[in-house]
Amino acid sequence: MLRTRTRFLAALLLSVPPVAAAQHPTEKVASKVVASVEPHAAVAPTGMHALDAKASGSSCTSMSPLGMAHLVFPETAGPGYASFIDATVRVESGERVMIGCRSFIAPFASLDGSLGPIAIGDGTNIQDNVLVAGRLVVLGDNVSIAHGATISGIVTIGAPHGKPSFVGFNSYVDNASIEPDAMITHLVRVSPGIVIHSGMKVLPGKWIRTQREADDTTLGKAVRMNAADREFMAGVLHVNVALSAGYADLMHSAPAQINGAGRDPGHSDFNHDSDTPTFAGKSESHPESLNRMIGALRMADSFAALGTKLGHQISIRADEGEHFQFGLIGRFQDRVTFHALEHSNIEVGGNSTLGYHVVVHGGADDGSEPHDIMRLGDDVTVRDWAVVFRSKIGAGSTIGIRAYVDGCHFAPGTVVPDRAIMIKDKLVGYVEW
Repeated sequence: MLRTRTRFLAALLLSVPPVAAAQHPTEKVASKVVASVEPHAAVAPTGMHALDAKASGSSCTSMSPLGMAHLVFPETAGPGYASFIDATVRVESGERVMIGCRSFIAPFASLDGSLGPIAIGDGTNIQDNVLVAGRLVVLGDNVSIAHGATISGIVTIGAPHGKPSFVGFNSYVDNASIEPDAMITHLVRVSPGIVIHSGMKVLPGKWIRTQREADDTTLGKAVRMNAADREFMAGVLHVNVALSAGYADLMHSAPAQINGAGRDPGHSDFNHDSDTPTFAGKSESHPESLNRMIGALRMADSFAALGTKLGHQISIRADEGEHFQFGLIGRFQDRVTFHALEHSNIEVGGNSTLGYHVVVHGGADDGSEPHDIMRLGDDVTVRDWAVVFRSKIGAGSTIGIRAYVDGCHFAPGTVVPDRAIMIKDKLVGYVEW
């Protein structure tokens, strides 16, 4: 594995500057991705994608620099092979940022190659409001960087042909390495020089400052991964590879829909229909919107009214989980992200107020019915950098700064302190940074 990673780094460094298309090994990317993300083998081209790729003889065996104003890379890749970069993604020094095949870069991600090169492998996803910047950042194949995370410095996550790796919501990887088959969960910080080894998972809110904290499970910051963790990571990869193909298809069939407020791709095993957002009862697209509002979301506000209520770089994506219902919004600050796991929904009551860099993420929970609905009640406040995941938050509740809430069911008026970690209604600690 070390020898393979070294070759990958060497190819990247030799290409900067100038950037040439650094070649992957000659085996087909399709077989490589399928082998590494089982049991979700559907990440390979399926249905029409598979037929088109086979018919055209196209594949994708090289990395492409992002120094060109395109959304699909490489342009010559056959359907089901290309990577998709949302139009809102900020790319600095794009000639030093390279991407492989079937990768997905979500709204308002930032890829800054001004201090050094960035390599993004095959089947990798960089989700909404993620920042990637540093002197040398290598994201291997089958890597997931979840909403709001920051990757900074000299960083290696995953490896070519590697098993899945995962970085959670609003986490921070600082000059560190995450090996294949390793996972850091949400609101985690990893300090310089640390290696999160294969088979390890860092628990929510932990700050890993020594190698022993990363390796010794008796210290309470990291545990061994289990089958459910690996299934979760494989599912994230499956969805995002499908989204890459779906958005690439949507760009060719209805290009106005990939800007602002518009349709989701649909036509996937987790989201069948391509839906248009609804504002004050009107189903309408608004490509002129500077925020991204996608798919089956229903806003009680008119589109015009949202102009005074929404900050900048807000991403509300009902393209995996769907059927997001919003009452009249109070105020959303900048860089807020809404998303949901497949087959789950979100409901947000009236007069909700969300702070800077908040992540609200739906997902099924086992605590109450209906278990597939994530809900914020009326007059809920979620403060800066907080994460609320697959929970039900009662009316008038407040979630504190950089708090983490997962699988909770709060009564009206609940107050979660700053940096508190609440899991299944229990306070299990505090975010350590």
